[in-house]
Amino acid sequence: MKKYKLGMICGRFSHIHNGHRILIENGLELCDQLLILVGSAQEKYTLRNPFPIEYRIKLIKKVYNNDNLIIERLDDMTNEYDISYDWGEYVINHTKKYAGGVADLIITGNDDLRKGWFSKEQLTNTEELVIDRKLLDISATKLRGYIIINDKENWKKYVPKQIYNDFDEIREKMLKTEEYKKILNEMKENLTISNYRKIYAKYEERDKIKKMNK
Repeated sequence: MKKYKLGMICGRFSHIHNGHRILIENGLELCDQLLILVGSAQEKYTLRNPFPIEYRIKLIKKVYNNDNLIIERLDDMTNEYDISYDWGEYVINHTKKYAGGVADLIITGNDDLRKGWFSKEQLTNTEELVIDRKLLDISATKLRGYIIINDKENWKKYVPKQIYNDFDEIREKMLKTEEYKKILNEMKENLTISNYRKIYAKYEERDKIKKMNK
């Protein structure tokens, strides 16, 4: 018997990297069962969610084949930028649906968005384990930059070895996304992470404005 009966992690996992592994492995060590809710499940081939949900889940399962792990899809309630206690309730309700009860432990990285997910009342019977993002040491945005500029060696530093051989397929799927085709074209001969992040930031800001104004 472990310290907690049910743990929960919610993220987009687009795609799984070593930061996610720290969250998952803490969950598996501490909890009898661990539920992973893979968010923005309705999106694919978009700027922030270039990979179909089935592929994101496939890569997680390639790294973790564990009977104590439950992996389920979670559509956005409205859009991924809409963070509120209503969103927190939405996550809690889906945890009950997929795992049969409220999580005893929620495991997150300590980014500002996640601080707005749950009220104290919503977490009356739930503890939080917040992993310092310095330990996670990678952002999905940077990781996708390495994919776009075709830098497999730097990409490999931040991902589980079980998916090393998936690099070409991952890049192929990313380049089905119109925004990434345009970003790569804008980068021209300056195929560096710093140039990628500068160009990506413009596209992300447009994406956020578009979704928040719907």
